Amino acid sequence: MNKYVKSPSLLLLCLLLLCSATHLTYAQADKDKTRIISAGGSITEILFALGLGGNLVGVDTSSLYPEEAKELPKVGYFRSMGAEGLLSLRPDIIIAAKGAGPSAALKQVNMLGVEVRTYDQDTYTVDAWKKLITDLGSDYSKNNEAIGLIEKVTQGLSLQDTQRRFNNKQLNAVALLSIGQRGPIAAGRNTVPNLLLTLAGINNLADALDGYKPFSSELLATQKLDLVLIPSHVIAGLGGKEAVCENQIIKLAMSGGCNIHVMDPLLLMGFGTRLDQAVGQIIEQANKL
Repeated sequence: MNKYVKSPSLLLLCLLLLCSATHLTYAQADKDKTRIISAGGSITEILFALGLGGNLVGVDTSSLYPEEAKELPKVGYFRSMGAEGLLSLRPDIIIAAKGAGPSAALKQVNMLGVEVRTYDQDTYTVDAWKKLITDLGSDYSKNNEAIGLIEKVTQGLSLQDTQRRFNNKQLNAVALLSIGQRGPIAAGRNTVPNLLLTLAGINNLADALDGYKPFSSELLATQKLDLVLIPSHVIAGLGGKEAVCENQIIKLAMSGGCNIHVMDPLLLMGFGTRLDQAVGQIIEQANKL
């Protein structure tokens, strides 16, 4: 047998050269024909808003907005994608939220010539959101679209601010991901729900927590709680709104009535293109109290 055939390094080199001929990087490819896989619901939402929806050939299962995203082939949840499924869609580039993976799968597709870019979503402020939009617009030649999107949402936030009919910071709310035997899991500081409540002018009772953490049942029960926000994918597992209202912790905290608002998960927890809509929805509910 030829000694060169036995060489793993040579075989790998040949494989890489072959793949690089068919998988161009984003910078090399014709941008109008670049095949993109988006991993992360917020990333997908932004790419569509920037006018790149036509380039998407696949998305992860958290990509549920806009409606067109639901029609695209799925590559699994963005934290647990498989290399084979990704490569089957022949992408030129994978654009992902930080935390996408597993890292071994992304390294494998990258070795085979597919560019992989991830975008941090570690800080949840309006400035951090603007930077995310700006970076995506700059990286994929959509600067004007990014500027327009930022202006649109910023104007929307200003409009929603005028709709508030309650005293600023006089209402208390909490965003819950679960209510189990170990107590509720709430959204603390540096989360999207905390940002939304701040923009809406509502006090987040869980802002002493960092991220999504267990909230002391005893502490929550002693607070004046006016509004509870729960993502729609969680409420069914909790038995519906009625069951949540019958939870003893919630009953003690919301002695004035059970006010629970169920929200689209990408609105409540996503960092996409609809911050103004999410804030408006929360303000609308708070105005009813």
